[in-house]
Amino acid sequence: MRFNLWLAIALAIAIFLALFAFRLVVEPPEASPAYASLGRLQSFDFTKNNYATAPKLQGLGQSVGDSQKYEKIATLTELTQDFETDRKRVGDLIAKQQGIVQFERATGLAGRRVLYLGVGVPPDHFDAFIDAVKTTGTSAQIEIIKNDKTNEYLQLRAKRATLDKARAGLEALQGGSVDERIHVQNRLTEIEERTQELGVSLGEFDSQNELCTVKLTLVETAVAAPTSWGRRIIEALEWASFCYALAGIGFLGLVFGAWLTALLMRFVRRLTNGA
Repeated sequence: MRFNLWLAIALAIAIFLALFAFRLVVEPPEASPAYASLGRLQSFDFTKNNYATAPKLQGLGQSVGDSQKYEKIATLTELTQDFETDRKRVGDLIAKQQGIVQFERATGLAGRRVLYLGVGVPPDHFDAFIDAVKTTGTSAQIEIIKNDKTNEYLQLRAKRATLDKARAGLEALQGGSVDERIHVQNRLTEIEERTQELGVSLGEFDSQNELCTVKLTLVETAVAAPTSWGRRIIEALEWASFCYALAGIGFLGLVFGAWLTALLMRFVRRLTNGA
């Protein structure tokens, strides 16, 4: 079989053009800049503690007459290409679900804006609010954590009861020297300050203040501009040239390996015949 140089050249050109056309038509998807930047978003926190109450159950749904104090926190990240519209929509959802904005921070310029919201939501509206927020833009992250705070609440009540007993005991003291009365008054003042601090902490567990926390991050993503045909042609040429070079190197390596194998077999055959 005679080697046809022109046929080999035409075949090589056809392979290159096939690679070029494939890359030009099937353009690989570019990584979304919004998702790429999620790792750089700072998580945020705020000092407000929101707690809720639920009846403790025993057996088949029967209440034991006690309540569980818990903290429920949802962390969500939503991506949006219409920042102002979705920001207003989130505000309407907060109002509809009787929520309270307890923290707000906005960063970035138009096209790359980020809104951080800390929202307190009534426990019975928590799930509905989460489901509604997830329809805003595109969900990129969601995490819901529930922490039992019953022991912490009971410890605060026990400390409050101890302070009340200590105050009652000091108030019952009568007479004594001036120094003793001054000392008692100072102790009463210290107890009153600690009682007020505990009152603030216990007030966070009050049924009138029951809320669950939603930490919402709204990230603006710009609409990706389509790649120009000139750019696509250049990228297709670069990709086809690279793949063609790799294929050529691989083919030459295969030929060289076959030649070495044939040479080695011929050498072995000569040694065998000579023996």
